[in-house]
Amino acid sequence: MSTRSQSLYLFLPPYQEFTTWEEGSEHHIRRRGAALVWQIINPETAERELEIVRNRPRGVSLIIVLPSASEIYRVVGVIRELSSTMPRGVLPASAIGSVEAVRNVFSSYPRDLPLRVLQYLTHHGVLPTPQLRTDVLRIFELAPHTPSIQKLCRQMYTSRRTLGRHFDAHGLPVPSHWLQFARLLHLATRIHGDRKAIFRLAAQAGYPDGFTMSNQMKRLLGIRPTELRQYLGYEWIIEDWLERESN
Repeated sequence: MSTRSQSLYLFLPPYQEFTTWEEGSEHHIRRRGAALVWQIINPETAERELEIVRNRPRGVSLIIVLPSASEIYRVVGVIRELSSTMPRGVLPASAIGSVEAVRNVFSSYPRDLPLRVLQYLTHHGVLPTPQLRTDVLRIFELAPHTPSIQKLCRQMYTSRRTLGRHFDAHGLPVPSHWLQFARLLHLATRIHGDRKAIFRLAAQAGYPDGFTMSNQMKRLLGIRPTELRQYLGYEWIIEDWLERESN
């Protein structure tokens, strides 16, 4: 029989309410756009909840709501471990009563997207070597202003063949696909956090027009930009892309 937690909630499209999480429900979460919201309030269950959020399905984002300042001392051991859960955002105690506050942090543009992507992929064992981690971080750093693999290799002071060998040795997508994906992921997070017209965002990201960008997004990610706005988060985008590349 499943058990219910009053501290864990699912936050799902269309992001109008929180749904109480039940143990075992993680196996039925539709990953696209899903977030787990953890309100840390009960010291008796906090350790168990910590393990749950650590082991949540890949692609599901996490948003943490801290206890009030006067109650933090009761869960200080858990607070020290929060970085290991890779949260999408951390909010003050008052936020759990506001769907808007949680939605805002979920849709905001990450301050350092390349580093967050690197941490996510490393955490899940996708990038097993220091060389791969260096390559992927650099690709994501350069992607917003680097439309071609030739230019990317020049900026990384390496050849396309050498770069390709690093990825091929571990069965990972070729560098040109990483570059295309990195450009789209930067744009996807902008689409979530910026209400400008999608065609304008595409132009600012260096695409010749919105149709070109939309078609590439559909081909690589399986979703159009207008649909993308319905599903917040970026972890599920990473997972969907990796799955499509492996097929």
